[in-house]
Amino acid sequence: MRRRPALHVLRSPARAAWVSGVRRAALLLLVAGGVAMSSACTTGATRSDEAGVETPTSTFEADPTLIRVRDGEVIDTESLDSKEVFENAYLDFQARRYEDALQNYQIIIDYFADSRFILPSLYNAGLALEHLEQWEDAALLYRRIIDDFPESEESINASFRLGKSLHEAGRYEEVVEIMLSLGLRDLNHFDTVEAHVRRGNALLELEEWSEAEDAFQAAVDLNRRAPGDEKLLENSHFIVQAYFGLGASFHGRMDELKLVLPTERMTEDLNTKADLHQSAQANYLRALRQHHPYWSVAAGYKIGRLYQDFYLDIFAAEIPDGLNEEQITIYFEELRETIRVVMERALSVYERNLGLARRIVQSPDAAAWIDATALHLERMRALLDDPMVHRRAEQIVLAGGSLEEELFDVPAFAREHVRQALAKARDAAREASPPEVALHEAN
Repeated sequence: MRRRPALHVLRSPARAAWVSGVRRAALLLLVAGGVAMSSACTTGATRSDEAGVETPTSTFEADPTLIRVRDGEVIDTESLDSKEVFENAYLDFQARRYEDALQNYQIIIDYFADSRFILPSLYNAGLALEHLEQWEDAALLYRRIIDDFPESEESINASFRLGKSLHEAGRYEEVVEIMLSLGLRDLNHFDTVEAHVRRGNALLELEEWSEAEDAFQAAVDLNRRAPGDEKLLENSHFIVQAYFGLGASFHGRMDELKLVLPTERMTEDLNTKADLHQSAQANYLRALRQHHPYWSVAAGYKIGRLYQDFYLDIFAAEIPDGLNEEQITIYFEELRETIRVVMERALSVYERNLGLARRIVQSPDAAAWIDATALHLERMRALLDDPMVHRRAEQIVLAGGSLEEELFDVPAFAREHVRQALAKARDAAREASPPEVALHEAN
């Protein structure tokens, strides 16, 4: 399987790191002119000596000279070797000193543009900027590789890195365009699958659910038809991600479908919503069963959210006009009891997902999904059994608000909690007071 290179290395470094004081000095780089000399290293050019014998020649450019200046006066000079700068950038990168690595790569980019180190320096500098989460700057370097080295293998790698950087920068439309343009190139199977999945991820962010579904399904179908020696394993990163993406595509369409009157329309939409729920769950389950350290944990959380969202959407369905307060109370009680099984299913999935997360090898990035699972598990327990949460949910629905956005809004929830606590305290005080005191307070 082809892997995207994490770092370009022309040769292993053997020299000590460049002195940090030199690295921080103000730089003025001077390049000597070309000089002809006799050399054992040949080039395609030859010349004849006085005896008419052809001897090989080599031209070279002297290394740039680093001149350190203080108060307008030259205080030191030092030859600057591009190979040494590149190797020390590599050392810094490997030690996760990304800012120092970036400074060294930038010297090569700025002053050694014609050297053999320029392409790996552009690529590695982009990687360093990714680690520093400077996505826009990383994208500029990857675009330069694509423009200046269009026929190189690195231009394909840079296109994928560009897509990732632009995705992180929130420029999803551009990601879609880049992945589509990659599809026109002669890609191997792994790269083609990756391009479909990355396009699907960007389309999810744009909430273009049907187009995202098509992209993820294309990745799955392509891999299913691939020859055995090219086919990716079901638990490989991009195949599991494609299953997850298909689940998210159906999930997004389900969430968009709101239940409104008249009754005939609501019944039809509820059936459609149930079908989308089943399709989303089936694909999330395909991702979950692979026990991928990241995507399986994410899928487990999303299955819980799928039931939670289905419950909240039904609970927030449009209520007929003309119901009095008693009828509304009965309506919510019966509705809550009818769909209780959906919430119990959500709780069960959240609990099992936490158990799964403890059993499989965890990716550090999966911690966010685990935290979200634990948070929503507690919220759904409250929604299932806490009368105060029931009351607040009913108030939000009657006011036409959003349960997703408002139900567990901490300041509002806290205010409601305090208000109800004070009301209970006043009621308790009245019950404990002598009749004449209670009458006085009432008046």
